[in-house]
Amino acid sequence: MELFDFDSDTAPEAAAPEDEAPRLSAGAGFATLIVDDDPVARMILTDQFEDLGLRSLEAESGEECLARLDEDVGVVLLDVNMAGLNGIETCARLRAEGHRRCQVIFISADGEIDTRLSAYDAGGNDFIVKPVDPDELERKLRVAQRALAEFDTVSGEAANARQAAFAAMSSMGEMGTVLEFMRRSFACGSNEELARAILDTTSQYQLSGLVEIGGPDGRRGFNANGPCSPLEHSILEHSRDLQRIFQFSNRMVINYPTVTLVVSGLPVDDPDFVGRLRDHLAVLAEAADARARAIAVERERDRHATAVLDAVHHLDEVIAEVERRHAGNRARASQISSEFLSRMEAAFVHMGLTELQETDLVELATQATRGIADLQGDMLAIQEQLSEALATLRRAAN
Repeated sequence: MELFDFDSDTAPEAAAPEDEAPRLSAGAGFATLIVDDDPVARMILTDQFEDLGLRSLEAESGEECLARLDEDVGVVLLDVNMAGLNGIETCARLRAEGHRRCQVIFISADGEIDTRLSAYDAGGNDFIVKPVDPDELERKLRVAQRALAEFDTVSGEAANARQAAFAAMSSMGEMGTVLEFMRRSFACGSNEELARAILDTTSQYQLSGLVEIGGPDGRRGFNANGPCSPLEHSILEHSRDLQRIFQFSNRMVINYPTVTLVVSGLPVDDPDFVGRLRDHLAVLAEAADARARAIAVERERDRHATAVLDAVHHLDEVIAEVERRHAGNRARASQISSEFLSRMEAAFVHMGLTELQETDLVELATQATRGIADLQGDMLAIQEQLSEALATLRRAAN
């Protein structure tokens, strides 16, 4: 369903000539939910949507927003500061409840980095600073529409892929179990989840097993019920030093760099089936090894992203403190210089200096004061450079 009607193959909006810029169309296939506890703000936004010929709904609280998401809502314009459930909490709740498709655009009079980071962490897609400019709103809605179209395309492709995979599993029999594991492994976000998927798959072959998976925090062993016992750990540790594929009696060991799989219960009275299982389990272990490596990369990437955001936040606080102290120091230095000149001139009465000597001393003190002021100006310039560097870092972090 289309929210806007424009050619998706055109160049980016900023580069398109004015008469060729994509336009929003009336009769959108889904609605935008405007969430704000200020009725005047809702009325203004509703009027803007009417001017664009788009359908909109209203909610006056986060709770009402969550209740109305069952309606045909594609975009949520969500105010940050609301009584009761605020916008950040509302977005976190709707994402936790599984609403991944709808595009959440936060609106707030507070455009500071802390607010934007909180909106990002809650699962927001975009941010508009109040008062809302109609042209900016239209551009943001175009971006949201493209995201929705891409989401629908990817979801459709994923659904088609799942359907094709299930059909292949029906025809491929035993190998279909491995294909299902591969599909499931993509959703595993931790080694523990991956181990559970591996052992669930081996159980479908009527095999019991142990698996050990290595990661940044070391190697961990698992059985069908959870972490391994000390004896099971010793079995895995010994098996790790065996060949890539090693069979003894009704047991088999398969080793890859990050995965060691030990299974038992092989149907040794059916050597053809055991041979097929050997191939299936080797593919399964290799796929698990690849996914374990990917999980390690994802965790490291997330750690770096979190570290960058924390650094930006900390640097923001440090620069704010430097600005506060520098402003106080400038005022104090000016006061000290003024008091010094006044006290020096008052002391001339008791020093018995000539007028020329007094003039020279005043000039020396004035030059020193100017030097201090120049140094403060240099510090202010450095402070401005730090602020510009922080702004660049913020843009990169977002």
